[in-house]
Amino acid sequence: MKFSNNVIYDEESDTYYQRRRVDNQTIELGMNCTYYSKGEEVSWFNIYITIFNKRKDMYDNMDKKIITGQNPFKNFVTAHDMFYDVEAALLQRELVKKGIDKVIIFCTWVDNRRRDAYYRVLSRHGYYWGKTPIIKEKCIMKIYTQNDVNPEVYNDEEL
Repeated sequence: MKFSNNVIYDEESDTYYQRRRVDNQTIELGMNCTYYSKGEEVSWFNIYITIFNKRKDMYDNMDKKIITGQNPFKNFVTAHDMFYDVEAALLQRELVKKGIDKVIIFCTWVDNRRRDAYYRVLSRHGYYWGKTPIIKEKCIMKIYTQNDVNPEVYNDEEL
């Protein structure tokens, strides 16, 4: 399923993502559902970002250490814009269409340098320190409820 802002929803993996080209690289930013509690109607979505220099490297390097890319500032600005698109599409579908009570979006990191950068950016948007549900790993997170989303804003055709 594709949204108007080029966000793609992959139903099989329960992932919302967007890809953009910057110079000779592909940036993919997405949020995938890592945990769902039926009793509480809560979905946990993990934020991920990957940067690939060549399309053929995309799936070969999925589990390897992520690189910053050739032009870090352009990549940051592009990923920042993509974040808003993906987050809006996720909240639109999960809270408005599916009627889930809470959506929790969280971010983990590979090293302290990335942790500090992620926190610096996400804390400006209301994200704070927390713990993931099952393994209780430290993360940066934000909780959204149905009260945080206005259903009239969203077009039913996009859902």
